[in-house]
Amino acid sequence: MNYRMAVCAGLLILTIPSLAIAKKKDELSITSQHVPGVTRLLEEQPLSPEAPALRALMLQWEDNSEDSIDVVCGEVLGPILVKGTPNGPQLMAQFIFGSAASQIVDPSQKDQIQPNQLAGMRSMLKAYANFLAADAGNRVPYLDEWTAAEASGELPAKLEPLAAKCATSV
Repeated sequence: MNYRMAVCAGLLILTIPSLAIAKKKDELSITSQHVPGVTRLLEEQPLSPEAPALRALMLQWEDNSEDSIDVVCGEVLGPILVKGTPNGPQLMAQFIFGSAASQIVDPSQKDQIQPNQLAGMRSMLKAYANFLAADAGNRVPYLDEWTAAEASGELPAKLEPLAAKCATSV
């Protein structure tokens, strides 16, 4: 186990008791206060053994929470929504988590399409980079373009017109 994974596993072991809230016997859930931290964890370790369970808990939280409004824009996510995209479901979920985490950190952004799309995209790109680090064969050219835009500082400007289209259809 490499150092980063060991640290992550240690943090997860320390975090899980605080994540767990018993609703029923043996049922775990995530609360809004945990969303930013779990989002970062999934960005950094999208392939950890715990990631699928954490994603499921996060999606359950998202379905039941009124603390965030998550808009999935086809204009923004493009090929990620296409069946067969490498890690597509995980990347899509990460987009939602990034958007939600942004709204938890700054509740004034709850109904703001542009900053939430930007936060979701940035979170998804971080997870994408870590998916690629594990297997460069899972490259998605569409995300490579967004990664280059982020690296050059052009991501907000390139994303804005797509998010604006989405805002008019919501």
